Amino acid sequence: MPSHRATKEDTERFLVRAAGAQEGCTPRLLRTISSMAETCGVAARHSVLPDYTATSPEDFAFFPDNWRLEPFPSTAKRMAIYRDEAAPLAVRAAAEALADADIAPASVTHLVLSTCTGFFAPGPELLLASALGLSPNVQRTIVGFMGCYAGINALRVADQIVRSDPSAVVLQVAVELCTLHYQRDPKLSTAIANLLFGDGAAAAVYTGSGRGYGRVAATRSAIAAGTADQMRWDIGDHGFVMHLGSKVPRSIRAHAAPFIRDLADAGPPREGRIGWAVHPGGRRIVEAVAESMDLAQSDVASSFDVLRDYGNLSSATVFFVLKRELARRRPGDRILMLGFGPGLTMEGASIDVLG
Repeated sequence: MPSHRATKEDTERFLVRAAGAQEGCTPRLLRTISSMAETCGVAARHSVLPDYTATSPEDFAFFPDNWRLEPFPSTAKRMAIYRDEAAPLAVRAAAEALADADIAPASVTHLVLSTCTGFFAPGPELLLASALGLSPNVQRTIVGFMGCYAGINALRVADQIVRSDPSAVVLQVAVELCTLHYQRDPKLSTAIANLLFGDGAAAAVYTGSGRGYGRVAATRSAIAAGTADQMRWDIGDHGFVMHLGSKVPRSIRAHAAPFIRDLADAGPPREGRIGWAVHPGGRRIVEAVAESMDLAQSDVASSFDVLRDYGNLSSATVFFVLKRELARRRPGDRILMLGFGPGLTMEGASIDVLG
């Protein structure tokens, strides 16, 4: 995680004061922001920006020194921060994963990176490879701008590489700087995105050795018909703009169950129990999955805990959940990883827990 941590009280104060300074803001919206800060399930978020904990605009490092945030930072300015901050954060996650796997960086044959919150070329994967000391011949793939489910897409790429070449060593990294894309327009959907998203990075290592925490048993993808307008991620003049429709939880309840059952039944027969690593896109997203599959709150506790501690980290989040679920499970259990994003796209992976 980045070093700057904003509690829900910090976030509420920032959002209320900034929204209140915008033309068209109403007292009702400010009350709603305060109420949602209490009920959205996020107790703290991390950011590469220190501004979200500032009590005065004079202390801002990124935003202009007024609560109207005028002139509002351009996409170019936000991408400059992304260029400086994304790779170092990814390096920390990747180095920890390689050390945990007891694999030397020079042994990595493939690097797969997912990121939805920034662009530049040569890109963050090249900076990451150089900082880690990966081979100059490492084969690099970026899974970009797909949204919260991109981490599972990158997992699928990593798994397919190892299946096709058992001698391969694949390093997968997800790095997201969501808080760079704060939007100030006084709308409820904007306030929800501002409350939920945080910054972070995750990494995993894949080999054909048969050792490790788990083995990918199967992956699945599906697009829920008639839902393309419910979630969008656009590039604007002032950062990337998230559009979150109120129908998303309802659509998940309507479409997720058959998809999840197909995922659970795929792959080799399982011996143990099912664990759940649901991407916590928000409290209502996790609740919708739980309701569709008749799960208890304890079944999705890892998802709620990650949402509470970090917020939604886009493509990196589900790996924070997976790590907690792996600690709860026994060899022979199977963990279902689930992600949802623009489309409305459903992505899933089943992970068999190893000893």
